[in-house]
Amino acid sequence: MITAIDFGCSRIRSVFRNPANPARLNLFVERSEYALIEETEQHHRTLQESNIPYAVCDQSLAVVGNRARDCQWLSQLPLTPLMIDGIVPSNDPPARQMLHLLTAAMLPPADGLTNLCAVVVPNAGIDPQQDMNNRDFLLRLVRMQGYEPFAVSAAEASVLACGASAGFTGISVVIGAESTDICVTRFGMPLASTTLPFGCNQIDTEIAQHFKMFRWSKSGDMFLDMDSVADWKKNGQVSVSKPVGERERMLAGTTSLVLDQIVRGIRDLLRRGPVTAQLAGKRIPILLSGGGSLLNGVSDLLTERLIQQDLASMISAVRLVADPEFAVIRGALIHAELEARAQLTRSVAA
Repeated sequence: MITAIDFGCSRIRSVFRNPANPARLNLFVERSEYALIEETEQHHRTLQESNIPYAVCDQSLAVVGNRARDCQWLSQLPLTPLMIDGIVPSNDPPARQMLHLLTAAMLPPADGLTNLCAVVVPNAGIDPQQDMNNRDFLLRLVRMQGYEPFAVSAAEASVLACGASAGFTGISVVIGAESTDICVTRFGMPLASTTLPFGCNQIDTEIAQHFKMFRWSKSGDMFLDMDSVADWKKNGQVSVSKPVGERERMLAGTTSLVLDQIVRGIRDLLRRGPVTAQLAGKRIPILLSGGGSLLNGVSDLLTERLIQQDLASMISAVRLVADPEFAVIRGALIHAELEARAQLTRSVAA
């Protein structure tokens, strides 16, 4: 069985070919969060009547993944991320156990002669040791399901899924929830890469704080209403390239600040030795993907920032890839299938 799993800080996604029809893909998506609800007889009964699976955990009822939002009203508390700031928590045993349960539920049985799994691991982009701890823990979860796992970067995977028209050559930018992954590739081979420690969650936080978008728990505690910001951004009328109203103008300004940092990251990569040696004088495209790229007008705004920072002459186009939310997981599966073929070739040659 060949499969792939993307441990995103907003969503966890897995994909594999349908055993009965290999031309079709089976895709699973679960939210990377959980709800903790006070353990009472009434709450037990409510969850059971709603057919919501849950676990008993330290005098609380825990609901993980997509169903967590369905029962959030029982506590009126914000959902807890499974990975905070792109980091697998070392001091949150319930979150680590829930990651294990989701991994087991989202991967198919490893019942083939070759059981490979490409794993996209979140990188905070600040502490290399922490990023390594993330990778080791998540790879171990996949290995426990009977797979031979290997890590793949989000930006490299996105190029494999969406870079054919550019000859798999360009700058892949994946704007995630907590970080942004950038990779310069030539014919699908990475030349230089970096991870920046910010994503669309930071933008949403700024909006919620500035416009005092809050919710309150049953006990009167106040917290930011991040869900309302995310839902508002999904409105097709909201645009950062042609903002209307105070909130949209702030969204455009905050997004511009993030894109400025992305442009600086791109400039740094284009100055590195392997890139200048193989792509000197060539104009290459930027391929935008990830949940943060879904914001209406973000590709136009990125083009403006490239012009402002005198980098546009090195870029042939800024392209929003097809299905930007799923580009990474599709590319990870392609990577796994290519690795399986390479292993077969090596075994035959031996």
